[in-house]
Amino acid sequence: MERTVYILLTRSGTCFSRLIHLATADSYTHASIGLDGPLGSFYSFARKHKRFALPAGLVEERVRWGLFRRRPATPCCLYELKVSQEVYDQLRARLEGMYARREQYHYNILGALGCYFHLPLPRRYHYFCSQFVAALLEDCGALALPKGPDLTRPADFCRLEALRQVHRGPIGGLPAAA
Repeated sequence: MERTVYILLTRSGTCFSRLIHLATADSYTHASIGLDGPLGSFYSFARKHKRFALPAGLVEERVRWGLFRRRPATPCCLYELKVSQEVYDQLRARLEGMYARREQYHYNILGALGCYFHLPLPRRYHYFCSQFVAALLEDCGALALPKGPDLTRPADFCRLEALRQVHRGPIGGLPAAA
């Protein structure tokens, strides 16, 4: 039986997002992973509080809540990846386990900076958004990546043939089902 995993790429317009966009010129500056459909929960490494970029860590994001609810015009691209039931179960177990211990995980600021300079800087219990999504997919055998998670930017997901684009446009226009 095949299951679907969703990768959501966004450019939210926050100061940090604008800084990343200015430095990279990438269309998308943030990556999240979800297992429960386009309008379900997505997980990523991002700010924990709406007004402050730090502290940041492992967070649950919802398309109809929080930042995205306040900014429905946020540009996004939603991809789906078909995986086996076994890989899906591994992804869910790993994600649930990490989220249950989310306080031990932190945002990898140094890693994000290293990614920009093509210099991998892995740190235990530290991830930046696209590093987290890439590591999760790779560690569970869902996807072979052309480069390591430490060097994966959100825009790199746009070039993966295994992913199928199901929506491109404002986040407020995401379909309930892909």
